[in-house]
Amino acid sequence: TTTLRGSSQARTLVPTMASAPLLRRASLAPGLLLVLVALVALLFGIAAPSAFALALGGAVAAPRAAPSTAGVAAAASAAAAAAAGGCLGLRLLSPALGQAALLAGAAATAASLAAVGMPHRASVRARAAPPCEGEEATDPTLWVQTNVDMGEGKKAFMKAASKAVAACLGKPESYVAICVQDKQDIIWGGSDDPCALCKVVSLGGINLKNNKALTQEVSKLLADFTVPQNRIYVNFYDLEGQNIGYNGATFAG
Repeated sequence: TTTLRGSSQARTLVPTMASAPLLRRASLAPGLLLVLVALVALLFGIAAPSAFALALGGAVAAPRAAPSTAGVAAAASAAAAAAAGGCLGLRLLSPALGQAALLAGAAATAASLAAVGMPHRASVRARAAPPCEGEEATDPTLWVQTNVDMGEGKKAFMKAASKAVAACLGKPESYVAICVQDKQDIIWGGSDDPCALCKVVSLGGINLKNNKALTQEVSKLLADFTVPQNRIYVNFYDLEGQNIGYNGATFAG
């Protein structure tokens, strides 16, 4: 089971607490098996090339599958042991092949040890993630300021605008916020005729297609209050998660 985190720009799959022990046990098994096979090759000097190939494959795969460093270390040990077995098994036939096996084993070991820090860094990121970074965590907010008196229709406008923001930006309405200030002192072109200044901020979902669609919807809603389309500005801001505070943290951590 996994939990999807982060913004629409950046998502990370993090194992849940229930699955972590299983993943840790699974990460050890391939490495231990590779050590056993490599030791057999080391003791008997047989099948050294096959053992080395198996160990090399494990050294590459273990860092990706293991959340702990134990599996990576085991794979590195297997690669080193297989290289030693390769030397013992092939030296009598060809010193050159033995040296090649040793060098390849050393390279596999170095690659495995270099990857030891990867799972640790991933687990640190997982622990640092705030609870508010859910799959649907976004921040679409619409501000509307107008110089007209919206009267009793103001609440209906806000509810309709909330649905429009959700639909046009592809966001869950449960995260949409609407702020409307009517009867403001605003002039446009030196005139105090009906006009409106709007602002939309969101964590993702801001693009040409969505912006145009939402501008059209807001303009239609404001038309019911005698605000013409050519006296409406709608500014769009695509914010990063670190610049949006929510639930005692930010969407970036």
